[in-house]
Amino acid sequence: MKSFPADAVRLTGGPFAVALQADLDTVLSHDADRLLAPFLREAGLEPKAPSYGNWEDSGLDGHTLGHWLSALAHLHAATGDPRTLERLGYAVGELERAQSALGTGWIGGVPGGAALFEDLRDGGIAAAREFGSHTHWVPWYNLHKTFQGLIDAHVVAGDPRALGVATRLADWWLGIAADINDEAFEAMLDTEFGGMNEAFALLASLTGDDAYAAMARRFSHRAILDPLLEGRDALTGRHANTQIPKAVGYAAVGGEQLDAADAFWRTVVEHRTVAIGGNSVREHFHDPADFTPMIEDREGPETCNTYNMLKLTRLLAETRMRPEMLDYAERALFNHVLSAQHPGGGYVYFTSMRPRHYRVYSTAGECFWCCVGTGMEMQARMGEWVFGTEGDALCVNLFVPATLDAAGFGARLRVEADLPASDEIRITVHADAPTRFPLRVRVPGWAGRLDDLRVGGAPADAVTTPGAVTIEREWRDGDVVSFRVPLTVRAERMPDGSAWQAYLAGPFVLAARDDSGDLAGLRADDSRMGHVAAGPLRPFGDLPLVTAGAEEVVRTGPASWRVPSTDPAGVIDLEPFAGLHDSRYTLYWPIEEPGRREALRAQDSRLALDGATIDRIALGEQQPESDHALSADGCPVWNDGDDHGRELRAPLTATLRDPDGAGRGLRIRVRPSSETVVIAVTWGGGEPRAVLIAAGEEHATIDLSPVASPTVRLAPMQGAPVIRELRLLR
Repeated sequence: MKSFPADAVRLTGGPFAVALQADLDTVLSHDADRLLAPFLREAGLEPKAPSYGNWEDSGLDGHTLGHWLSALAHLHAATGDPRTLERLGYAVGELERAQSALGTGWIGGVPGGAALFEDLRDGGIAAAREFGSHTHWVPWYNLHKTFQGLIDAHVVAGDPRALGVATRLADWWLGIAADINDEAFEAMLDTEFGGMNEAFALLASLTGDDAYAAMARRFSHRAILDPLLEGRDALTGRHANTQIPKAVGYAAVGGEQLDAADAFWRTVVEHRTVAIGGNSVREHFHDPADFTPMIEDREGPETCNTYNMLKLTRLLAETRMRPEMLDYAERALFNHVLSAQHPGGGYVYFTSMRPRHYRVYSTAGECFWCCVGTGMEMQARMGEWVFGTEGDALCVNLFVPATLDAAGFGARLRVEADLPASDEIRITVHADAPTRFPLRVRVPGWAGRLDDLRVGGAPADAVTTPGAVTIEREWRDGDVVSFRVPLTVRAERMPDGSAWQAYLAGPFVLAARDDSGDLAGLRADDSRMGHVAAGPLRPFGDLPLVTAGAEEVVRTGPASWRVPSTDPAGVIDLEPFAGLHDSRYTLYWPIEEPGRREALRAQDSRLALDGATIDRIALGEQQPESDHALSADGCPVWNDGDDHGRELRAPLTATLRDPDGAGRGLRIRVRPSSETVVIAVTWGGGEPRAVLIAAGEEHATIDLSPVASPTVRLAPMQGAPVIRELRLLR
């Protein structure tokens, strides 16, 4: 399946068009000079405006600009708005100016970035292993956004200068990489590097330079690639969005790596993906045989992951299209993508699957999370999925209001749809002269068929193939293809088969709107952890229970359904999740079975600790460590499946948040040891205190005094315990 150029498609109504407009408004609200400030600073030039804050001045400086360039390019293609092209051209010109000022080819916002990368030349494995830190965070991931933004500025928006900036930057890196041996290079790849393999593969295809193709292959992280080539799922415990862009790169590189990319897609989509099309908990892949973390945790699927899974799906579909690929894309777009932007603007980081929890939205100019960057791009690109080509056929893939200028077919198409209010779909063909081609209309997996398929009011002469029906004829101006797509309701369990169930109507995941109380941080500020919905968790013990099937679900309105339950009211009212905002919600329901109520109440035993927690650091997890300025040189990461920690072999320091000065206790959770260990704990620069954790114990809590600077330092005194978590308690 090939896509049409984005400027050939226009969204004409419905939620996709609303999302596109909200995205355009947000992207245009950003100040180019503030986004460019880190690049000018690193080039030795005076910035024209101060840098933005949040993630833009805390080690990941400059990452948003690349996303912004990509978003502007795709928004120009999707809307034709001249302001997008004007701002993109200005930003590319400023990057070109900064690059020329240095004269080396380097361009980036990473603090001290040029020297940091240069140090890899002679630093060997030691430098490669220390490449990421809380000061520089993830340098290659950051730089990849610049590469991709420049590539999109050239390919999508047609700016020739952008390709020049990108190739000069690429050549600068080739000069450094020539002196890095393979062992050190592979060690460097243990630090998140985004989709640099994809970026170099794209540069190779644009320039024909074999050196770029070789570098794309060199960025193939063997620790991830080799298990995939062997057909093994080695993803449990790994940071999810570190791995997904690698798989996108495998698909771009091609050859045997394309098989690895396909294996990755099947593994994630078929075994690690929930109803909305998202994956991961606290940014990590958990055990696919146990989705308990997905239900219990407030930090559910990350938006970045789904955007990159859609990129992977598109690349795979170009060479090995299968109907389930479009089924996945539709699921992700109609549910996770649409729900991850507020209609009034603002992007979502985590979409919690925990019943009765909520999600928070970014504030323009304040929040610069990774999911703000990918959100800008993602919301601009939904229209690209509506149409396509397969062989000599023109394809209609999604049923959303849109038009297509299919010049190569001598026709223009208009799709009229109003799902879920109506199941009737109309496709009108406009042509200046009669033209013959096959029209391939997708049959969604959830529907299984199209009803009453007609052309011009008469039954259509169509050929059915897996996932589609094809009508081949001579098309004349005004011909109308009409049909109904049955919005069947179905129940879907968690991927591990556990007794938690979601309901779907056609492509829409249905949810219940719960209360709107305690929505702490609903509109996030610029704090480092503002992307987490930190409000209190609701208990499970009184959740309504549902029966196992969907047979008794009834439709109560154009976009509303009702399912029987053990709730005192006897029913649960449901609506499409993507339109549910500013409220707590429930997507997955406990299935009624013997002892279920008691089991749910037992799960609530963890709520007391959560309610007493002011701040928490999950050790061994990239984001929490960075958010708390962790310094842990000499404390290697420890993993056991999807359990993480740090081995306390040297001093470890971190800053906890205590805005109200209410912290009175520090809870240190360890991996139980067969030996008693002693840890020296220093709080806020005071005197060290020895904390003993007896053999077999999992945690210890010490009393604290309020301090202005809540910095904790742990140092080993006896033994080398694995520290799994630190909690600041009230």
